Amino acid sequence: MTTHRAPASVASWLRQPGADDDKYRRGVLGVRTGAPEYPGAAVLSVTAAWRTGVGVLRYVPPASTAPRDLGLPTSAAAVLAARPETVFGASERANDAWLIGSGTDPVTRTPQETAQLRELIDGSAPVVVDAGALDLVGTTSAPLLLTPHAGEFARLWDAAGLGPVPPDLRDPTAVVERAAATERLASALGSTVLLKGSITVCASPDAPARYAGPATPWLASAGTGDVLAGILGALLATHAHTVREDSTVLAELGIAGALLHDRAARIAAGEPPESSPQHAGRLGRPVTALDVAEAIPAAFAQLASPGEPEPTTRLTR
Repeated sequence: MTTHRAPASVASWLRQPGADDDKYRRGVLGVRTGAPEYPGAAVLSVTAAWRTGVGVLRYVPPASTAPRDLGLPTSAAAVLAARPETVFGASERANDAWLIGSGTDPVTRTPQETAQLRELIDGSAPVVVDAGALDLVGTTSAPLLLTPHAGEFARLWDAAGLGPVPPDLRDPTAVVERAAATERLASALGSTVLLKGSITVCASPDAPARYAGPATPWLASAGTGDVLAGILGALLATHAHTVREDSTVLAELGIAGALLHDRAARIAAGEPPESSPQHAGRLGRPVTALDVAEAIPAAFAQLASPGEPEPTTRLTR
């Protein structure tokens, strides 16, 4: 029997600024999310990243062939209205990390957008690859954190030529089987893979899988994946130097992000703490993805507290 666990302290990945920090030292994240047909995904991912503690966020709207007459604001306009502190467009100053793919569709992605995304994936900065950018994953040089749900995981599995898709991907009780599949896909792709679900599993090519959960059922709501992507992008930006030195820590960052995401959802839903006698049978109230994003600072403060009990993340097999 072998036991694996997530980092000794989730709090160690929740970076708090020091007296000598400026906005650049706190982490610079580049974000390419929210195609014209999905501007809300841009707002959710950007809001979540800001709430997780980056010092600078640069938003670059994805190019798309989707119709422009959808009656929607552009993604850039939506982000500006929601988060005016955001910087727009490219810059000569390098970003510490990137988040790409949330709220985008490879079918409507332009050839120029594809080329620019491939440049990021083939670069040196860590990248969170979500949703509509997962089809671009292959042999790459950048440290990647892939964030598929079960359906996207199955497509990656097929593309990697790994044979029949594991039947237990959507079964939250099949933690060991999902962990083994995640480890195998991570090894095949040479990237860290975070398989989303009620129980989130994350594995790096050279490190065993870790898990977080079960998460609150209130997270089963549109847009919460975009919020998780923003959290993960911020964590990669604030720990980019460590990731470049040892990409296996991406699995630890992935689990820390999943735990922060779940805690924010529980706070937004008004769930009693797990240690509370009132917790049993209490599921709180409905929440939206934006509610979860806005609760991230409170969740950050709780998980970063020295007296906070470490969440159980042991995987025994």
